[in-house]
Amino acid sequence: MRRVHRSGIALLLGLTLTACSGSGEAPSTGAGAIDLVETTPAATGEVGTVTWALPSGEPSSLDPAHTGDYSANTVGTNLCESLLRLEPDFSTAPGLASAVTQKNPTTVIITVRDGVTFWDGSPLTAADVVYSLKRNMDPEVGSYAAHVYANVATIAATGPQQVTVTFRKPDVQFVPDMAGVPGAIVQERFAVRAGAAFGTAAGGLMCTGPYRLGDWSSGQKITLTRYDGYWDTARRAKAATFAFVPLTDSSTLTSALLAGEVDGVYGAPGGSIAALRRSENGTLYFGPSTESFSLGAVAADGPAADPRIRQALDLAIDKSSFITSVLKGAGAPLKTFTPPLSWHGSPARDVYDAGYAALPDTTVADLAAARKLVAEAAPSRTDLVIATAAGDQSLLQTATIAQAAAREIGLTVTIKQLQPAEYAGMFYDPSLRAGIDLIATTGYLEVPGALYYAPGFVLKGETFNWTNYQNPEVTANIEAAVSATDPVVSAQRFVAAQAIYGPAKLQITLAGSYNRLYLNKRITGAPASFSYISSPWAALVGAP
Repeated sequence: MRRVHRSGIALLLGLTLTACSGSGEAPSTGAGAIDLVETTPAATGEVGTVTWALPSGEPSSLDPAHTGDYSANTVGTNLCESLLRLEPDFSTAPGLASAVTQKNPTTVIITVRDGVTFWDGSPLTAADVVYSLKRNMDPEVGSYAAHVYANVATIAATGPQQVTVTFRKPDVQFVPDMAGVPGAIVQERFAVRAGAAFGTAAGGLMCTGPYRLGDWSSGQKITLTRYDGYWDTARRAKAATFAFVPLTDSSTLTSALLAGEVDGVYGAPGGSIAALRRSENGTLYFGPSTESFSLGAVAADGPAADPRIRQALDLAIDKSSFITSVLKGAGAPLKTFTPPLSWHGSPARDVYDAGYAALPDTTVADLAAARKLVAEAAPSRTDLVIATAAGDQSLLQTATIAQAAAREIGLTVTIKQLQPAEYAGMFYDPSLRAGIDLIATTGYLEVPGALYYAPGFVLKGETFNWTNYQNPEVTANIEAAVSATDPVVSAQRFVAAQAIYGPAKLQITLAGSYNRLYLNKRITGAPASFSYISSPWAALVGAP
């Protein structure tokens, strides 16, 4: 989520963030001081099988074009790599591309790394890169990353190991986007042959990552096996096998971790922080993150479509109490859905920081103001439905807190718990949102850049603009920010847009949460920061 730097903005991660050799201490409540680290101690030896939990359930697909949630990213980034690699400090480094260069405002040159092979031994080519990127622009593919390519005009091989991307207008977010699944590469020949089954248990995958897809027993386990021909010898996988098991019930997952039946998990249950910190079998790490907890309005009609109702709910919830009760102190207040960590490395950071600082601070509840907004809105109905994922206690607590707060301001909330697959599908399938007003959710940015998230919420027709929000001034500023080649000008236009859409509470942001990583004492090496969401992290896991 968002973090505050010493500039005075509330640093999402609390204080200074460091690698494992040092730490920043974040404020905590109840569970003792929390030290934030970007990495865990490096592994020194190999291990056999590592069993890893997926608290969000089994992914429906590992096709990068259909990867857009926790489980799919946790598994898939170890299989299909991106052109750039996301580092633990949320900076980017070369990946399958030895360089991604902005030649001029409307041209990006991708230099494809030599010596990379797919799991079948065939070389990675510029043609594979062109095919992989173009898939995101094909309406029949229905890529979750289509928005990243909205300004792209052409993608073509312009040399044996070179790909050139041209743009109808400049897009400053495109290059950092190549560190996430929008820049993931697959083998053209295999993908074409697999067709619609590509990335599923039936169709399989063909990529270049440190692990290859092994057995996928639907509903039980996804097994990855080490690819010994991996191009990056310094990051050759230390675990022979990774077994990913869906464990969506927080209590069951906690018991499995404490008993040593499961070796590790990202997104360890928030309600089990105290128990996991006391464990003699492993260690619970906290790291920097772009994650946030929020309530998202999912319909263009109904009470939650009215910004006054969203503002009222925001004012009715005490965010400090939320952090204490739901996050057990492992988080910090956050004013909006784009976290300061996303612009941490920007040369225009001061502009972004000042814009964030100027946003209204609704950390402390104000019931009188909330009731006044409800009275002004005079909704045609006062009953709302909040959807949450069955088995996720943190999200259930979030919905329950919202339910109690709503009651205080004259609204009635019904909580609807959905099975993990249906819940995950709500984000991309409008039919699954029917009859729902709000969704209790965690969101995240998978790559650096303030402009990765916002356009999807505020521009007409975009993926997460579920309320059909439209504001000409916001649209003009966001489009100008995306096109501005001067980072300061881009930041200024983004901040101008944020000042308008932020108070509208398109997402009712409740808090930023720290990344929670639990590792059994038999393993180490995994990044502790949220960078795992876009990097081949499993290759780093091995024996202490």
